[in-house]
This record gives sequence, C-alpha cells and structure tokens, in this order.
Amino acid sequence: MVKVYSPHYSGMSGQIGKSGVHMVRKGVWIMREWLKPANPNTTAQQEVRSDFAEAVSKWHTFNAAKKAAYGYYATSGLASGFNVFIGEYRKAADATAKNALEPTEFTVTVTSDGSTPVEGATVKFTDTGSTVERYKGESDSNGEASGALRADGNKTYDLYITADGYEPYVETGLTPSDATKTVTLTAS
Repeated sequence: MVKVYSPHYSGMSGQIGKSGVHMVRKGVWIMREWLKPANPNTTAQQEVRSDFAEAVSKWHTFNAAKKAAYGYYATSGLASGFNVFIGEYRKAADATAKNALEPTEFTVTVTSDGSTPVEGATVKFTDTGSTVERYKGESDSNGEASGALRADGNKTYDLYITADGYEPYVETGLTPSDATKTVTLTAS
C-alpha cells in the first residue's frame, strides 16, 4: 500500500464520484475503492422499515406536552425524547403495547381554598418511590400546571407541590389518569 503524507490530503473525507472514498481512520488518512453497500430488501427488512415509519408518524401526532414527557426519559446527553420513543416503540410487542406508549395529558389545579388559584406553585411528578423527575412545572395565574405522563407498563407517580407560604403537598401512587386533579394547599 502506498502511503501519502500531505497537508492537502489530511482534511479530505467522503466519496469522490463512484470511484473512491477518503477518510481518516484511527488518525490515519485512508483512500479506498468505493463499494456499493448492500441494501437487503427482504420481507423482514421491509417490516423493520415500516415499523420505523409508523413510529415516526406516531411521534408527529404528539403535541408539545406529550413530546416533553419523553424528554424526561432521555437521560444521556446524546438521546432525545424522540430517540427514547422510537426505541420503546420498536421494543413494544404488539399494537396494543405501541398504542399504550402515547402519554396521558393532565392538568393539576392548585388552590388555597378550593377556588382561589395559587400562582407559581412548583408541581413535580416523580416515579413512585424515586427521586427521578418525570414532570416539573409551575402553576400559572389560573393555578394550573399542565403536562403529560407515560402510562405504559403500569407506571405510577408521586406528586409533590410546593409554594411559598403553604405546607408541601404529597400524594403517592398516582396513575396518569389520576393526575388531573384540584389540590387545596394548607397555609403554613
């Protein structure tokens, strides 16, 4: 193999027509013949491609709150909520499991006496028995904090509400369908 050392070649990478490919591999500049990659068009491969397409289409039907729900599951800096959803969709065993991946929206209304809204209360949902946050927001001028929680896999959540001048509120073991509620805080 011929070795070429030149500053002109060190920054080259990519394909030149259908003849050659230039790249840096393990710190060494390499040029090799371009080979057309195999593209399996088997039934199994078509099913995988179709499943990915369905997952992406499903993601595009989600509103911002539902997309944000998956963002809380993206723990590494490299993954996004989209990546988490697509991975979970691909792992789901059947159509029922795939449909269960759509997050359930909720609205928590925080009041001081059952009707007067508390603005600026911190509303947080964690996995039951854990400190891992799955939603965190503040109540608006109507005392409402809205979001979405994942319901797949029989997930349950703990609700924590804190606000200046009020006792903290805690409720455990909530399902996403139980998350829509009105909470009355007690003055401290």
